Amino acid sequence: MTSRKPCFQIFLLCSAIALVASSAEVASADGPLVLDKATGHYKDLSYEALSVEGLSWKERVRLFGGETVHYAELTDEQRAAKEAELAELLRRIVIADRLIVHPPYEADRLEEIVRKWLDAQTQQIPSAYDGGDAERLRHAAVGFFRAYEIFGAEKYRDAGLKCADTILAKQWPKGHWPWGDYGEDFVRIQDGFFSGPFWVMLYAHKVSGDKKYFESARRAADVLLSLQRPGGGWGDQWRFSGQGTRRTGVVHGISFNDSATNDAFRMMVMMYHLTGDRKYIANLGKLGPWIAKANLGKGEVAGWCQQYHDDGRPARARPYEIDVPYTRVIPWHVGPLLTWLYLMDGDEAHIQLLKRAYATHERIRKEDLKYLADWKAIQEVWTDSPSYARLPYRPGLPDAYLPDASNWGPTPLGRMHPLMPLTSKQIREYGGYLHQDRPNVSAMGKLARAYQAPPGGGNIYGYSHTATKVGNGMFKVRRVLLEHKRGGREAVLRYYSHPTKYTPDQYLQARIDAARRVLDYRNRSLAVDWGDRPGSNSIGAWKDFRWVARKHKWYSRDAAFNTSGPFSGTVWYQWQFLYDNKLAHGKIDADAAARGGRGLEMYRNLDSWDVLGEWCMACHELENYFDVPIEKE
Repeated sequence: MTSRKPCFQIFLLCSAIALVASSAEVASADGPLVLDKATGHYKDLSYEALSVEGLSWKERVRLFGGETVHYAELTDEQRAAKEAELAELLRRIVIADRLIVHPPYEADRLEEIVRKWLDAQTQQIPSAYDGGDAERLRHAAVGFFRAYEIFGAEKYRDAGLKCADTILAKQWPKGHWPWGDYGEDFVRIQDGFFSGPFWVMLYAHKVSGDKKYFESARRAADVLLSLQRPGGGWGDQWRFSGQGTRRTGVVHGISFNDSATNDAFRMMVMMYHLTGDRKYIANLGKLGPWIAKANLGKGEVAGWCQQYHDDGRPARARPYEIDVPYTRVIPWHVGPLLTWLYLMDGDEAHIQLLKRAYATHERIRKEDLKYLADWKAIQEVWTDSPSYARLPYRPGLPDAYLPDASNWGPTPLGRMHPLMPLTSKQIREYGGYLHQDRPNVSAMGKLARAYQAPPGGGNIYGYSHTATKVGNGMFKVRRVLLEHKRGGREAVLRYYSHPTKYTPDQYLQARIDAARRVLDYRNRSLAVDWGDRPGSNSIGAWKDFRWVARKHKWYSRDAAFNTSGPFSGTVWYQWQFLYDNKLAHGKIDADAAARGGRGLEMYRNLDSWDVLGEWCMACHELENYFDVPIEKE
C-alpha cells in the first residue's frame, strides 16, 4: 500500500526514559490488586494500590484501557529469530485458513464480503448534510477513508470525498455548520456538532491533499477560537446576534457537558500543529487554573458540575444538570483536560488535582460495595428499566454527589435523589439540592425483593445514567495515574506517544504481533460471523456505517468483550482481522502501520495496534502531540 503520511519524526524521549514502564507487564512494587471473591470487585483501587501484576488481558483493559506497544531495536541474533518466528506464523495462518474455509481462504472470503458491502454503500451516500443524514455522512466518510487506507482502492477514497464534499457544501461562510433550524446566527458547540465535520475535513485533506478541505478546517477553528471564553474554555452554544435560544446550555460560560470544551481544545491544539500559529493555543493555559477554581469539592473532595458561568460559579442547564459534582465529568472531561495540560506544561498541580478527584471516586466506590445485594435485587427484579436491561449500576459511578461526597445519586427533576441514608447534617447543609422523600438504595432493594413497583412509575433510568453512559470509563483516569505511579510525567507521555513510521526491526515485530492476533481463536471466531441474517453483527447485516461509532467506547462499554447481541463488536473484529492479516503478510507498510501517538484522545483508549485507533489524531500524525508551548497562568 502506498504511504500517505507526513515525512517527519520527533525524537521523543532519551533512552533512560524508555526503560520506565515500557510494557504492560511491568509489575508494581506494591504487589497485585486483590479481588474480593465474595463481591467480584477489587478491594482497593486507590492510586497507591494500582498495579497490572498478574492481571489477565480482560482484567487489564477493563481497569486501564488499551496498551501502547513500543518495539525495541534488535540484535542480529534476535532479528534472525524473529524472522524465523514470522515465517512459522505465516505458515500456520495458511493452514488455519484451509481448515476453516476451502476454497476460498478465510481472509480472502471475508475481504470479498467487506468489499461487496462497501461497494453497495458507495451507491447509497446521503445527498444532503441534514437531519439524521448528517451523522450518517460523517460515519460514512470515516469508514470509506479507512477502507481506502487499508485496501488501497481509490473508489473508497472517492466515496469518502463525496461525503466530505456534501458536508463542506453546508458550511457557513464564517466556518461553522448548521444546527436544526436556527440558521447562520447560531453555533452549537457541544455533542460533536462542530468538531465532527472539522475532523472529517482534515481526514479528507490527508487522503486527497486537496487544500479546500484544510481551508474548511481552518475556517472552523477560527470561528471557534473567536468564541473562546476568558477562562480558556468554551460554552455550549453561541448566537452572533446576542439573542437567546430555546436550547439549554451556557453561552457566557464554560461547559464540560457533551465535550464542549474538550472538543474545542483538541481542535485548537491540532490547528497549532498544522499551522504553527500560536493564536490557537495562546489562552489554553488559562484553563488549568480555571478548572482548579471551579472545583466544587470540599476538603479533600474534588468534583465538577457540567456547566459554569465565566467566573467559575456553577450553572444549571437541563433539569437533571444541576450545580453539584457529576461523576462522569471526571473520566470524560476534566480528567483528559488535566492530563493534556500536565503533559504540555509539566505542572504537577494538574495531576495532584486529578488524584484527588480519583480518590473521591474510589471512596464512593468502596461505600457502594456495601450495598451490592440491594443492587443485585434491583437488577434482577426491575428488569424493564432501559438502563438496567443493558448495563447495571456500577459501584462508584453515580450520576452526581454532594460537595463533601457524603451522599450521591441521580438528579431527576432538578435535585439529587440520595442513594445513601440521609443524615440531619446533609439535610441542613444540602437540603436544597436533595429529594428528601425518595427511597435510598437499601429501601429500593427491599421493594425489589418484595416485587413492589419501583419508584417513579418504573422509570429508574437515572439510577445508573452515568454507568450507562460511562461504563468502565474511569479507566482513562486510572491509566494516567498508573503510568504516573510507574514513572511520573515521562511514563504518562510515553503511553500517549508512538512513532509515525516503524524502523525495519519495529515493523518486523509489529508483523509478528499481527500474525499472533490472526491466529488467536477468539479473534478468528468473531471475525467469521459473515451472515446478513437478522440479529447478525456481521458487516453484511448493517444498513449503513453506524458501526463506525461502535469503537467510540470500545473497552468502556464492553463492546470488545461481547460476542453477541446489540452491543457486540463483531464488525470491528472483522476489520481488525483483515487489517492484521494484511499487516502480517507485509501488505500494509511500515509507514501506514505506525500512525503516531494517541494525542488528545477522548473516550477510546484503544490499543496502539487497533485498526481504527484515535483516527482524529491520525489525520495529522505526530509522535508527541503535547509539545505545545502553552503559557502557565
